[in-house]
Amino acid sequence: MEKHYRQTTTDIQARRAMGLFDFLKSFGSKKEQEKAREDVNQALTALDLDVAIGAHRNWKDRLTNYLEGHSSEDLRPEVICHDDRCDLGKWIYSDGQKQLGQYPMFIELRAVHKIFHQQASSVVALHQSGKIDAAKWLLDGEYTKTSNRIVTRLEDLKMMNSSIGE
Repeated sequence: MEKHYRQTTTDIQARRAMGLFDFLKSFGSKKEQEKAREDVNQALTALDLDVAIGAHRNWKDRLTNYLEGHSSEDLRPEVICHDDRCDLGKWIYSDGQKQLGQYPMFIELRAVHKIFHQQASSVVALHQSGKIDAAKWLLDGEYTKTSNRIVTRLEDLKMMNSSIGE
Protein backbone atom coordinates (compact mmCIF):
# COMPACT_ATOMS: atom_id res chain seq x y z
CA MET A 1 0.00 0.00 0.00
CA GLU A 2 2.76 2.45 0.96
CA LYS A 3 4.66 1.64 -2.23
CA HIS A 4 1.52 2.32 -4.30
CA TYR A 5 1.03 5.64 -2.49
CA ARG A 6 4.65 6.66 -3.12
CA GLN A 7 4.36 5.71 -6.79
CA THR A 8 1.08 7.61 -7.18
CA THR A 9 2.53 10.66 -5.42
CA THR A 10 5.62 10.52 -7.63
CA ASP A 11 3.46 10.26 -10.76
CA ILE A 12 1.37 13.25 -9.71
CA GLN A 13 4.47 15.32 -8.94
CA ALA A 14 6.00 14.38 -12.29
CA ARG A 15 2.81 15.38 -14.16
CA ARG A 16 2.69 18.70 -12.29
CA ALA A 17 6.34 19.40 -13.03
CA MET A 18 5.71 18.58 -16.70
CA GLY A 19 2.69 20.90 -16.74
CA LEU A 20 4.78 23.67 -15.25
CA PHE A 21 7.56 22.94 -17.75
CA ASP A 22 5.07 23.16 -20.63
CA PHE A 23 3.73 26.42 -19.18
CA LEU A 24 7.20 27.95 -19.04
CA LYS A 25 8.17 26.53 -22.42
CA SER A 26 5.16 28.26 -23.97
CA PHE A 27 6.91 31.60 -23.50
CA GLY A 28 9.72 30.61 -25.82
CA SER A 29 12.72 32.61 -24.74
CA LYS A 30 14.51 32.35 -21.41
CA LYS A 31 13.84 36.06 -20.93
CA GLU A 32 10.06 35.51 -21.23
CA GLN A 33 10.26 32.54 -18.85
CA GLU A 34 12.16 34.59 -16.30
CA LYS A 35 9.61 37.41 -16.62
CA ALA A 36 6.80 34.93 -15.87
CA ARG A 37 8.67 33.67 -12.81
CA GLU A 38 9.26 37.21 -11.59
CA ASP A 39 5.57 38.07 -12.09
CA VAL A 40 4.56 35.03 -10.03
CA ASN A 41 7.06 35.92 -7.31
CA GLN A 42 5.82 39.49 -7.12
CA ALA A 43 2.14 38.50 -7.16
CA LEU A 44 2.62 35.95 -4.39
CA THR A 45 3.97 38.47 -1.89
CA ALA A 46 0.33 39.15 -0.98
CA LEU A 47 -0.84 35.51 -0.76
CA ASP A 48 0.20 32.62 1.45
CA LEU A 49 -0.24 29.67 -0.90
CA ASP A 50 -0.19 27.08 1.88
CA VAL A 51 -3.02 28.88 3.68
CA ALA A 52 -5.01 29.20 0.43
CA ILE A 53 -4.52 25.50 -0.36
CA GLY A 54 -5.53 24.51 3.17
CA ALA A 55 -8.59 26.75 3.15
CA HIS A 56 -9.90 25.26 -0.08
CA ARG A 57 -9.22 21.71 1.08
CA ASN A 58 -11.07 22.46 4.34
CA TRP A 59 -14.21 23.50 2.49
CA LYS A 60 -15.00 19.88 1.61
CA ASP A 61 -14.89 18.96 5.32
CA ARG A 62 -17.02 21.96 6.20
CA LEU A 63 -19.62 21.03 3.60
CA THR A 64 -19.56 17.35 4.56
CA ASN A 65 -20.11 18.25 8.22
CA TYR A 66 -22.92 20.57 7.18
CA LEU A 67 -24.65 17.88 5.11
CA GLU A 68 -24.30 15.36 7.94
CA GLY A 69 -25.77 17.77 10.47
CA HIS A 70 -22.52 18.09 12.45
CA SER A 71 -22.01 21.79 11.80
CA SER A 72 -23.29 24.84 13.59
CA GLU A 73 -22.05 27.12 10.80
CA ASP A 74 -24.56 29.46 9.22
CA LEU A 75 -23.75 28.62 5.60
CA ARG A 76 -25.71 30.76 3.18
CA PRO A 77 -25.68 30.11 -0.56
CA GLU A 78 -26.12 33.80 -1.33
CA VAL A 79 -22.84 34.53 0.48
CA ILE A 80 -20.81 31.48 -0.54
CA CYS A 81 -21.44 32.10 -4.25
CA HIS A 82 -19.25 35.24 -4.25
CA ASP A 83 -15.75 34.29 -5.41
CA ASP A 84 -14.23 37.66 -4.55
CA ARG A 85 -14.75 37.63 -0.78
CA CYS A 86 -12.44 34.87 0.45
CA ASP A 87 -8.72 35.58 0.80
CA LEU A 88 -7.87 33.80 -2.45
CA GLY A 89 -10.64 35.62 -4.30
CA LYS A 90 -9.49 38.99 -2.98
CA TRP A 91 -5.98 38.18 -4.19
CA ILE A 92 -7.22 36.92 -7.57
CA TYR A 93 -9.09 40.16 -8.25
CA SER A 94 -6.28 42.43 -7.03
CA ASP A 95 -2.57 41.51 -7.00
CA GLY A 96 -3.11 38.27 -8.88
CA GLN A 97 -4.97 39.95 -11.74
CA LYS A 98 -2.52 42.84 -11.83
CA GLN A 99 0.58 40.65 -12.09
CA LEU A 100 -0.68 37.44 -13.68
CA GLY A 101 -3.87 38.32 -15.54
CA GLN A 102 -2.31 37.65 -18.94
CA TYR A 103 -1.17 34.10 -18.13
CA PRO A 104 -3.34 31.08 -19.07
CA MET A 105 -2.59 29.33 -15.75
CA PHE A 106 -3.97 32.31 -13.83
CA ILE A 107 -6.98 32.70 -16.13
CA GLU A 108 -7.83 29.05 -15.47
CA LEU A 109 -7.39 29.52 -11.71
CA ARG A 110 -9.74 32.51 -11.73
CA ALA A 111 -12.40 30.64 -13.73
CA VAL A 112 -12.16 27.45 -11.67
CA HIS A 113 -12.28 29.42 -8.42
CA LYS A 114 -15.53 31.05 -9.57
CA ILE A 115 -17.01 27.62 -10.37
CA PHE A 116 -15.83 26.33 -6.97
CA HIS A 117 -17.85 29.01 -5.18
CA GLN A 118 -20.90 28.38 -7.37
CA GLN A 119 -20.74 24.66 -6.66
CA ALA A 120 -20.22 25.12 -2.90
CA SER A 121 -23.20 27.45 -2.89
CA SER A 122 -25.25 24.88 -4.81
CA VAL A 123 -24.35 22.12 -2.34
CA VAL A 124 -25.74 24.22 0.51
CA ALA A 125 -28.81 25.34 -1.48
CA LEU A 126 -29.63 21.76 -2.47
CA HIS A 127 -29.34 20.64 1.14
CA GLN A 128 -31.52 23.49 2.36
CA SER A 129 -34.20 22.59 -0.18
CA GLY A 130 -34.23 18.98 1.02
CA LYS A 131 -32.33 17.53 -1.93
CA ILE A 132 -29.77 15.77 0.26
CA ASP A 133 -28.75 13.10 -2.27
CA ALA A 134 -28.22 15.70 -4.98
CA ALA A 135 -26.11 17.80 -2.60
CA LYS A 136 -23.92 14.80 -1.72
CA TRP A 137 -23.65 13.81 -5.38
CA LEU A 138 -22.44 17.30 -6.33
CA LEU A 139 -20.06 17.46 -3.36
CA ASP A 140 -18.48 14.08 -4.09
CA GLY A 141 -18.40 14.59 -7.86
CA GLU A 142 -17.90 17.85 -9.71
CA TYR A 143 -17.20 19.92 -6.60
CA THR A 144 -14.32 17.63 -5.62
CA LYS A 145 -12.88 17.76 -9.15
CA THR A 146 -13.10 21.55 -9.17
CA SER A 147 -11.51 21.82 -5.74
CA ASN A 148 -8.65 19.57 -6.85
CA ARG A 149 -8.08 21.76 -9.93
CA ILE A 150 -7.75 24.84 -7.71
CA VAL A 151 -5.25 23.08 -5.48
CA THR A 152 -3.29 21.92 -8.53
CA ARG A 153 -3.09 25.45 -9.97
CA LEU A 154 -2.02 26.84 -6.57
CA GLU A 155 0.63 24.14 -6.25
CA ASP A 156 1.82 24.99 -9.77
CA LEU A 157 2.23 28.62 -8.70
CA LYS A 158 4.04 27.47 -5.56
CA MET A 159 6.40 25.29 -7.61
CA MET A 160 7.01 28.11 -10.06
CA ASN A 161 7.68 30.54 -7.22
CA SER A 162 10.11 28.13 -5.56
CA SER A 163 12.03 27.80 -8.84
CA ILE A 164 13.02 31.49 -8.72
CA GLY A 165 16.77 31.75 -8.89
CA GLU A 166 17.34 28.18 -10.11
